Amino acid sequence: MLEALCTAVAEHAVDVVLIAGDVYDRALPPEWAVAALEGCLQRLVDAGVQVIITPGNHDSAARLGFGRGLMRRSGVHIRSSLEDAWIPVEFTEPTGGTTLVYGVPYLEPQLFAPALGLERAHHTGVTAEVIRRIWADAEARRAAAETAAAETVKGPLTVILMAHLFAAHGAASDSERNIGVDVAAGDAPAHHEDTIGGLTVVPLELFAGFDYVALGHLHGRQRLSTTVRYSGSPLRYSFSETHQAKGAWLWDSGTRDSAQPLDWSIGRPLAQLEGTLEELLGEEPVLTHRDSFVQVKLTDSVRPERAFQRVQESYPHLASFTHTGRQDASHRTYSAKVEQARTDTEVIEGFLEHVRGGRGPSPEERELIDQGLQAVRP
Repeated sequence: MLEALCTAVAEHAVDVVLIAGDVYDRALPPEWAVAALEGCLQRLVDAGVQVIITPGNHDSAARLGFGRGLMRRSGVHIRSSLEDAWIPVEFTEPTGGTTLVYGVPYLEPQLFAPALGLERAHHTGVTAEVIRRIWADAEARRAAAETAAAETVKGPLTVILMAHLFAAHGAASDSERNIGVDVAAGDAPAHHEDTIGGLTVVPLELFAGFDYVALGHLHGRQRLSTTVRYSGSPLRYSFSETHQAKGAWLWDSGTRDSAQPLDWSIGRPLAQLEGTLEELLGEEPVLTHRDSFVQVKLTDSVRPERAFQRVQESYPHLASFTHTGRQDASHRTYSAKVEQARTDTEVIEGFLEHVRGGRGPSPEERELIDQGLQAVRP
């Protein structure tokens, strides 16, 4: 993925890379991940590219922000503290004008609401207060530029926001860690002021006025409005992301045209297959998905013999297997089978029928069951 990023930056002559968390998948990342990130940042800096990073809810902001004062001099800007949120990274456009990039780290409301003077701790309130302070800073800079000498006023002011949060109408997946709102994969919740849960979903109205808003947290690349976008995760982390667009957004601060999607296809593809064993072992699906990570839902009314093994032989990268085709209500619970059993043999047969989805023991297996019971009886 890092190789694809560096290649895309070079191909499109990108000046600034925005990474709105999560940089890592845990607060204490493995050494190889830290080394990989360092190598990528070194390549970007050597190519003259500026990088702005904000931590996400998976990251440790303190650890990610170590040495940020030193790295700023090389062109890597890590905005990991609350106060960093309303101190922009400033760029002068080649055609004149100034671009301000405000990077807001993930802000856990319970931790940061008191520091912001808020009585209620929720994502909407914290985000609104931070954005208020951002606009206060941006307007102060605009006013200072307007009162300066005429020759120093070179053009318009472009204001970009980076943040890591759950924005209203963004589509979720099974992969995101819950940050206060429990949303099923594919759902895109709206903001509701009258519910505590809704206050974790930040309304899009808060982002009005920004020229571009680059969000992190949701894993699908998506466009929420003309100016608000999620880049999503470049890799797929669950089968709920099978059909999500993956890649990045390319935006020109000079023209301010609509961002263009960059499509990345990295890693082994995913496939969700559902059907009978005979259907799934057919020539066409096997040829199409043999090299994919596969999620299989078997729908045979009775679980076929050696079903898992036969599916795995055809799909060597099988990652998930379930049998969902039981039709007889008596097969739903093993306890029901136990209640109906009159002998030890029937208890064991009931267990086999339960775990096999209705298929009891073969004659050979019944003989082994009888032998085993005879061996353990006094």
